[in-house]
Amino acid sequence: MATLTLGVVCLYGALLVLNFLAAEVFVVDEVLRETLRHPVAADDRLLPAWVTTSAAVVCGALGSGLESDEAVRKAAYGNREAERRAQGNDGATAR
Repeated sequence: MATLTLGVVCLYGALLVLNFLAAEVFVVDEVLRETLRHPVAADDRLLPAWVTTSAAVVCGALGSGLESDEAVRKAAYGNREAERRAQGNDGATAR
C-alpha cells in the first residue's frame, strides 16, 4: 500500500509540474494580466495547474474503476504477455 501511495504522490507531483510549465509556456502574460487585473505572479498559474492535476487524477481513478480486470490486463501487458500465458511460460526463465 505504501508503494502505491508513493507512486501516486510522485506521479501527481510530476503532473503538477508539467501542468505548471504548460501554463508558463502557453498562457500569455498580457492576456492573463488583463483578465486578472493585477500583475501576474507564479501562484496565478499554480492554482489552475493544481486544479487541472487534481481533476485529472480523480477522473483517471474513476475511469479506471469502470474498466474490467481483463481490459486493464490487456492495456498493461499487451500481446507478449498474452502469448506467454498461452504458452504456459510465466516469463521467469532467462531470455
